[in-house]
Amino acid sequence: MEFYDILNDNEKSKILSRVVAHLMGDGCVTKRYFAYYNKNQTLINNFQNDVSTLFENVHFTKGITNSGTTFRMVQNKPIREFFLTLLEDYKSFSLKMPKFVNNVNLQKEFLKALYDDEGSVGLRVFKKTGEIKRSITLSSNSLRLISEIKEILNNSFGISSNKISIYIKNRDFKVFTNYVLCITSKSNFEKFRDNIGFSHPEKTKKLDTMINSYIRHNATK
Repeated sequence: MEFYDILNDNEKSKILSRVVAHLMGDGCVTKRYFAYYNKNQTLINNFQNDVSTLFENVHFTKGITNSGTTFRMVQNKPIREFFLTLLEDYKSFSLKMPKFVNNVNLQKEFLKALYDDEGSVGLRVFKKTGEIKRSITLSSNSLRLISEIKEILNNSFGISSNKISIYIKNRDFKVFTNYVLCITSKSNFEKFRDNIGFSHPEKTKKLDTMINSYIRHNATK
């Protein structure tokens, strides 16, 4: 199968959506290779299986970084160049939604993979007041990507999100701008779980715990 035939295959397009999202999240596409880094073995295995399903005879370089993060690297020029036709720049501040991710089924797979990498589930209880803070957040250095995802969440999945927050950090005499999209409320959490979800087992468990916390909290009142 030619690489571009993948885009005309519904099931393979779903897989491609996940792979590209991972390369945009905890991965990279350079002039020599593409790679994916993650400490969660489930996500690493999923990425390797997805790439192997899309492309034949792929050789993976396996390793662990000094910080203990597992990675899978592939040095394959034709595949790397194919990824660059789908998104010309994988640098964090230049990210945007790939054009081929243009329907709900592909958007679901893309968002699930991206939230696996860059998303977080927050459940915090303040002991003094008993107040519970709950959220699903997504962070990116690209305002365009975060804005596009906010629109997709609303239009394709009926999930409303808060105003995009901006955080500016100074490190090593450089300024870094981070954009955060936050989802709140039980109804939005349930829509996210039922329509998008996580592949990351810990985030899946935490999301279920967060939704169930409404029941427990109400029962104690």
